[in-house]
Amino acid sequence: MVNFFEHQQQAKRNTGLLVVLFLVAFTLIIGLVAVVTAAIFGGIAVQQNGEYQFSWQPIAWVVVIVGGGILIAMLVKWLSLKPGGHVVAESLGGVRIEPNSTDPLERRILNVVEEMAIAANMPVPAVYLLPNEANINAFAAGYESKDAVIGLTRGAVETFSREQLQAVVAHEFSHILNGDMRLNIRLIAALAGILLIAHVGRIFLQSARFSSSRRRGNGNALPLVGLALFIIGYIGVFFGNIIKAAVSRQREYLADAAAVQFTRNPEALSGALQQIGAREYGSKIAHTNADETAHLFFGQALSSWFTLMATHPPLDQRIKRIQPSWNGRYPKPSKAMVQSTAEQQASQPQPSALNRLAMLALPALLLERVRSPKQAPQFIRDMMVGQLLGENHPQLSELSAAQQLALVELAIPALRVAGDSDRLALLKDLEQLEQSDDLFHWCLYQLLARQLTESKRFKEKIDNAEAFAATVVALKRAEQQQSLNLKQLELALNTCKSWSPKAKQPLVQKWVETVTSDQHISETERKLVATLCACIEEPLPDEMLTNSAS
Repeated sequence: MVNFFEHQQQAKRNTGLLVVLFLVAFTLIIGLVAVVTAAIFGGIAVQQNGEYQFSWQPIAWVVVIVGGGILIAMLVKWLSLKPGGHVVAESLGGVRIEPNSTDPLERRILNVVEEMAIAANMPVPAVYLLPNEANINAFAAGYESKDAVIGLTRGAVETFSREQLQAVVAHEFSHILNGDMRLNIRLIAALAGILLIAHVGRIFLQSARFSSSRRRGNGNALPLVGLALFIIGYIGVFFGNIIKAAVSRQREYLADAAAVQFTRNPEALSGALQQIGAREYGSKIAHTNADETAHLFFGQALSSWFTLMATHPPLDQRIKRIQPSWNGRYPKPSKAMVQSTAEQQASQPQPSALNRLAMLALPALLLERVRSPKQAPQFIRDMMVGQLLGENHPQLSELSAAQQLALVELAIPALRVAGDSDRLALLKDLEQLEQSDDLFHWCLYQLLARQLTESKRFKEKIDNAEAFAATVVALKRAEQQQSLNLKQLELALNTCKSWSPKAKQPLVQKWVETVTSDQHISETERKLVATLCACIEEPLPDEMLTNSAS
């Protein structure tokens, strides 16, 4: 069996080195532009004895102007992508699938994404279909889970079996959980800043072309500045793209390893990659905007004649890492949608983590309500605060903690597109849980508020060590039914949510050690760990999945 943990650690180390290299290259480009421009305008002079004399004022002005221009270009690009992953999806021709869609093809996609979200213990993201893309591909985009989207091409949905589709969606979920989306957007913004240098150089050269012959004879330095900026800018973009592609390749290895670790089904992911290799055009994306977003996709979205510019590792290398016994031969192209419903259901993988939604046995009527933008706000309100207000909702009062958490996570897409008045009314009613002594329902409120309100509300943080301790203390006190400092706990969750996945792991492990100290995990402890993990966007550890549907 492949050591996927080793592959994950190697990919993380390589990514760290490449990001540092990108920052170094970025700094050198700014410095080089400043030095060359300053030299042309007299900021650097050679004395008779051969020594260099620096005039720091013009050099400082060049650094300020160049650095400021790059930062402005980066900011503009960053702001254009800030609204969330839907901007990327729609720029690629994606169409949002309504959470309560009954179309068979769309329902198949939604069911798989819901299953994987519940298995990952996170809110269900928005789902987009790229209906005009006949080839096989998928992507995840956004800054964080609240604005994340999963996108799938029509070719992927029609080709993959159910277990292959689950593996690909798991791959995309790993990008969300590992913070790859935020890293990708920062790299896009940084490259936009470097590209500005080349654009300015081109403008200077074009301006010089129309200069009068009199000005050219008077030592006009504009052509030299333009040529220098043009060359430095495009050299910077070239090497920046190489580094960005290398970062992307490492994150793809990491996501492959995480998807296999998550699904426990390497054959499914391997099969999905083999289906790409079985087709003439594989994973190519036809949309004109694919160039900028190529590194976001599951497979190589653009043809690349230069290996170093490829945003994804070669297919055969990815497959061999996942399935070393692969014989190197691609299968015949298949079409999963020609299978009967029974055949599709029979192909589902068996690991309990992926079957968590099915194990919860949620009534079909309740699933219909949480998927409906019109019904979801009232349903969540009744489930979470109805009992607190003394209202009688027999079917809802019988729901287990695991079922309540799953219904909240499933309702997120519908709540996001619900009417503003309905969503605001829900949040106002849920504020009654803000000081609740019931940590479980308080955490559910926190989860919803963090997904449906502006992020700035949860920006205030505390010291990392203090946050770590506060969550552990809250877990102990809640189990012993003691009073809690909820404001401190909210600040602690704000702090922990911003940590990297690697930094969150010791915290979650400490929670598990806390609840297993007596060699028994009670249902109260199980539901508290599950909701705390959901609040900081961390998957449930394996120890907490046993009998978690009860």
